[in-house]
Amino acid sequence: MQRILTKREKVILFLTVGLIVFSMVFNFFILPALRKNDTLNKEINIIRLRLIKYAHLLSQKEIIQTKAGGLSAGLDLSGQQKDALVVILSELEGLAKNAGIRLVDVRPKPGKAKEITVDIKTEGDMQGYLKFIYSLENSLTLLTVNKFQLSAKANSQFLEGSFTVSQISAE
Repeated sequence: MQRILTKREKVILFLTVGLIVFSMVFNFFILPALRKNDTLNKEINIIRLRLIKYAHLLSQKEIIQTKAGGLSAGLDLSGQQKDALVVILSELEGLAKNAGIRLVDVRPKPGKAKEITVDIKTEGDMQGYLKFIYSLENSLTLLTVNKFQLSAKANSQFLEGSFTVSQISAE
């Protein structure tokens, strides 16, 4: 003979089945939607910050263009020398990034006809500077360090560096 469930057992059974169904619905439908919503909100905040930064730069467009024009006005470079300067600057940026050195200021200097010279100011630690100088001297673009000066940064373990780097072109 079959035993019929009591009223209390039926309530417990329905509550258990309901709890299992709710947890499955929550884990398979609601929780992924909440996670997706959270990641989308983070992306929106990042994009908002970028837009604020770009709007600030756009508001200062004329100032930046006049300063850039003033920097390049002192340089009388031919088309090939301009291309070589771009290559040198991108090489310096890559070498500094690989060495863990932060470029603070990069300024091309008017130099001799077949020589391109760049002054750079940097920040980093001693190991990064050693790696950076080694990479500069062994660069495929034949960069040479004409002079450099390292000084301790106040209240920090980092050093400030000032370099003059040049490349002689074979035109």
